[in-house]
Amino acid sequence: MLTQHDVVPYLLSRELITPQCVVAGNVAVLDNSRRNRNYRIISPDGCYLLKQAVGPDRIETLSREAAIYQQLFSSTAKNGIASHFPGFRAYDSEQHILILELIQDAETLREQLQRLGRVSDGSAQRAAEALAALHQANAMPQEKSARAMVLSLHQPGLAVYRNLSRAALQLIEIIQKQRSLTGHLDELREEWQPFGFIHGDIRAENLLIPVPLGRGKRPVKIVDFEFTGAGDTAWDVGSLFAEYLSFWLSSIPLMTASQLDRFIHLADCPLENVQPPVRSFWVRYAQFMGLQDSNSDLFLLRAVKFSALRLLLTAFEIAPEASSANTYMLALVQVAMNILAQPEKAAIELFGLSFRHA
Repeated sequence: MLTQHDVVPYLLSRELITPQCVVAGNVAVLDNSRRNRNYRIISPDGCYLLKQAVGPDRIETLSREAAIYQQLFSSTAKNGIASHFPGFRAYDSEQHILILELIQDAETLREQLQRLGRVSDGSAQRAAEALAALHQANAMPQEKSARAMVLSLHQPGLAVYRNLSRAALQLIEIIQKQRSLTGHLDELREEWQPFGFIHGDIRAENLLIPVPLGRGKRPVKIVDFEFTGAGDTAWDVGSLFAEYLSFWLSSIPLMTASQLDRFIHLADCPLENVQPPVRSFWVRYAQFMGLQDSNSDLFLLRAVKFSALRLLLTAFEIAPEASSANTYMLALVQVAMNILAQPEKAAIELFGLSFRHA
């Protein structure tokens, strides 16, 4: 396992940095470990993100991610598709190390919101171009995206139950008691179309926006391909819809989830600030994907429904950090229920979108 002190010798052995650069003291190695052991390397010879997997599950996931990058950057990639992803530098299958280009002069979609108090239409349009590029990439993994498991979120197996926190167990109980909600979730499982190439984990942290946005028209970069695989491209679109909506929801000061309507006007990030970039994203994505007429409407309706499922997943993702289901989690569940009960209305009133053949 590489330590921070091992990184420079390792990069020298891979000829990714030169001895002259090391002697001059121009190499910085920063520990950025999370699920994997991650290091950020900054040098005149190149800036890299080094990811080393720890444990059998992480090794399998990293190997899968490396294979995706290799496909995206193969000779078959065309039309500048690869410009929307970090550059692939190397994969060491023996030591389970993936080396990618380190994206600099960029911020995540969430960081942009925190800095500006809003998300710009320009970043939304560029995010649409990046996601459309991924969905049109000449790559099709044999395995389905791990995100397909979310279709059974309300029916976890016994193995899953063993690892759930108290808050997550409470969420499952709440969801399972809502028969109309579980019915909608069962319908979504039938609507899932596993024929596309999807990222699987589109979220604000996985979209890197150039800073400043207008300089050189640099593209938005999509990162973290651990959940990539065969799946429904509407899931990725719905996931980004949900991210925008969560900006609004998380800015509302709630005492209880039932008070959502009473405190909407106190949101730091009002819904009217969220809807324009959502519209900009959808219009540009539909344009790049060639979605037209009734096909566009059907895809949009499915994406709106999947946004509800993504909100539920978000509630589960933050559950381990709470001792019990908190107000924000319950608000996510409530809004998801509202979306699935009336998806056409949600598209118009929540997201500010319209159908071509309403």
